[in-house]
Amino acid sequence: MKDTNKKRRSVWIDRALIITIISLVSITLLLIVNVMKNKEASPAKQVTHEVIPAPKQEVSVESSTSPYPGIKMLTEKTDDSQYPFVIRYPETEYDPFNQQVLDYVDELKTTYAAQQQKKNRVSKLDVSFETLQHLSGNYSFVMQAVTYFADQDSQTEIQTFHINPETGNELTIEDIVDHNLEKLKRMASVVRDEIHHSPSLEDDVITKSVWHPTEPMWINYRNFALTDDTLNLYFGTGEFTKRQAGPATVEIPLRKLNPYLAKEFQVATDDAEKEKTIALTFDDGPDPNYTIRILKTLEKYDAKATFFMLGNRVNAYPDIAKKVAEAGHEIGNHSWNHPSLTGIPDEVLQSEVKGTSDIIEAVIGQPATVFRPPYGAVDDRVRESTKLPVVLWNVDTLDWEHHDPELLLEHIVEDTRAGSIILMHDIHESTAEGLDAVLENLQSQGYKFVTVSEMDDY
Repeated sequence: MKDTNKKRRSVWIDRALIITIISLVSITLLLIVNVMKNKEASPAKQVTHEVIPAPKQEVSVESSTSPYPGIKMLTEKTDDSQYPFVIRYPETEYDPFNQQVLDYVDELKTTYAAQQQKKNRVSKLDVSFETLQHLSGNYSFVMQAVTYFADQDSQTEIQTFHINPETGNELTIEDIVDHNLEKLKRMASVVRDEIHHSPSLEDDVITKSVWHPTEPMWINYRNFALTDDTLNLYFGTGEFTKRQAGPATVEIPLRKLNPYLAKEFQVATDDAEKEKTIALTFDDGPDPNYTIRILKTLEKYDAKATFFMLGNRVNAYPDIAKKVAEAGHEIGNHSWNHPSLTGIPDEVLQSEVKGTSDIIEAVIGQPATVFRPPYGAVDDRVRESTKLPVVLWNVDTLDWEHHDPELLLEHIVEDTRAGSIILMHDIHESTAEGLDAVLENLQSQGYKFVTVSEMDDY
């Protein structure tokens, strides 16, 4: 009887354990299902670095009248300890112009807030502007944004805006050079020369970096201001100067740009004060014999000239090409093989021009500054194939035809005037022989020998 009772209790215990286990498993499965449903209902949280927006600030805006008709000065200011700024900017009656300025101001604020959040060392943003006026009625506004940092360092950015307050029209660099790309090329040459010889920049210029930011592309000359006497160009920090020097400002006297300016921006000049300058140019070299003789004659008369070199001859006589450059003469691109460029396919044209520019820079360490198409054959396609100014001539000595030293002098004396660009070739013995008499005669008449790029108009 006792055994029977024990067996019954054992069976009930086993059943209870089984029921308990089944219940626990069911509860566990139910919990798992609920968890999975919750995960599906709400997306998984991603581990991200949250960008904390700049706190909303109480910004005061003041408006005041400027000394310039039609222009107001707005000043936005906040004393927020984390994002303090003072921003001054112009306002006109023209909404498109005002929106341009406001977009720039918003961009400055956004950058400023990002710097503060990232580095937590920004001390203050201070934006001011200067108004420059031209006789044409156009205003240039030069906005200068300075971000000060807690470690007493600072960074400066310059941005310009332009408007004619009577018409609402924006003044562009295209307007200033009469929408003429060839004139922009010539202006770029003057700009580079000014950079290399500016006393205010001489300690900071990185010579090898000057070419790229001053290439004759409209976008490179967007940041400018026009006054009655100068064209001021503004370049960013580190573009061609040491970074610690900040943005670079280049002031070009308008008289140096006069031939390339649209009429309304040209300045009056005194023709009586003009020097009797002429440009001697030599094509088709360098030559191992005659170029060297010509260099010696030029040195004798302290004359500078422009040598339009063929790429294949620079490649063949690199030492002669270097001697020309080292003597202070200007180097021009004259194509690689001397074809008529207007009659060749685009890819061959590009090869002729670019290949020659590349070999010149590789050999002499600096780029060619001017371009002369063989035979003077030029059209829009040829002009657009190079960023160099296209230079022709107005006095042809015909030395390639007559090979006579005396006729060389005769042609030059008969046709040369102040401003003349004289065509010769440094591959002919007769030119090397006759050059001394030519220079002696011209010098006795008071002429000064300069490179093409030094001419007032070319």
